[in-house]
Amino acid sequence: MIDDSPSARLNAITLERNIPVSVTIELTRRCPLACLHCYLPETQGRARPAAELTTARWKMIISQLAEAGTLYLVFTGGEPLLRPDLAEICAYAKKLKFDVRVFSTGLGLDEARALTLKKAGVSGFDISFYGPPAVHDGITGVKGSFTRSLTVARLLKKVGINVKMKTPLMKKNLARAGWLKAMAKREGFEISFDPVITAANDGDASALNLRLSGRQLTKAVKLYGAAPKESGAAPKVGPGGEPQPYSQPFDFLCGAGRNVCAVGPYGDLYPCLQLQLDLGNLTRRRFADIWKNAAWLKKWRGAGAKDVKACAACAHIDFCSRCPGISLVEEGDIFAPNKPACEIARTNSQMALKTARWPVS
Repeated sequence: MIDDSPSARLNAITLERNIPVSVTIELTRRCPLACLHCYLPETQGRARPAAELTTARWKMIISQLAEAGTLYLVFTGGEPLLRPDLAEICAYAKKLKFDVRVFSTGLGLDEARALTLKKAGVSGFDISFYGPPAVHDGITGVKGSFTRSLTVARLLKKVGINVKMKTPLMKKNLARAGWLKAMAKREGFEISFDPVITAANDGDASALNLRLSGRQLTKAVKLYGAAPKESGAAPKVGPGGEPQPYSQPFDFLCGAGRNVCAVGPYGDLYPCLQLQLDLGNLTRRRFADIWKNAAWLKKWRGAGAKDVKACAACAHIDFCSRCPGISLVEEGDIFAPNKPACEIARTNSQMALKTARWPVS
């Protein structure tokens, strides 16, 4: 089954032409929380935040992204609400016709600021929730953070901003995923699950102790359609609910550095937040120059499934959403398979086979 939806066609065209259709911008790495699984060493006290870009610098970069054909901007952190200029930056982006979303804890937002962000053109907020209050607060390290985030989520919905619950699944909260799904339905929020906890940007692997086991990962995919953050969406499904293979062969290497990228709070350009390879700094070079001429990007864009030699003969390759960033950090090779991707691909493949044999009546 070929996905011929407008979003799939847009993805295919921008991949083929290397148009950076979606860009994630880290406005800051400061955060009021200290989540157990956070990939930012700054939130764990292992690194000190440097001087962040000014409002004027961000506007300059956003203008260059508009010229390059970007349509979607995601402002994230750390906590982007710690930037007092967030609404000004969002309004500028909206003026340039971007779709603007914010990834946030919600902490620090009041009704006046919510209305300002609505007026600035923010289309949605993704807010992290980990479970009932005790579970959530235990993971974030801040007592009362669940109640505060929920209050903000309700406030955003009230002023007309779409809210999605963004839920990383780990050993500490897998048993609460059903509770969270019910909460999303009750509150009228969207929800997405990410079952893959990753190592930190500085290589620290302590958070991997929280990662789901193979059996737990299989359960998460089967029960909640959980998809890793690198794939950007739940597994493709057919009319009977069966997982579908990814239709584009270049999707297997993901869109990082092809049609998506990320910018850090100090102006560094990356293929994506998970693939922390510094391509150049946007305070010194224009985006178009780096995007078109960076040697690493040229080499990466010439790669294909043939370069992932260990995966070439895998029976589940059509269902794989392998993250090269995880492979690089955990296996030391950007083209290597990685354990969570293999487990998820195997599960989706088996589900598709089972549904094919026993079609839904």
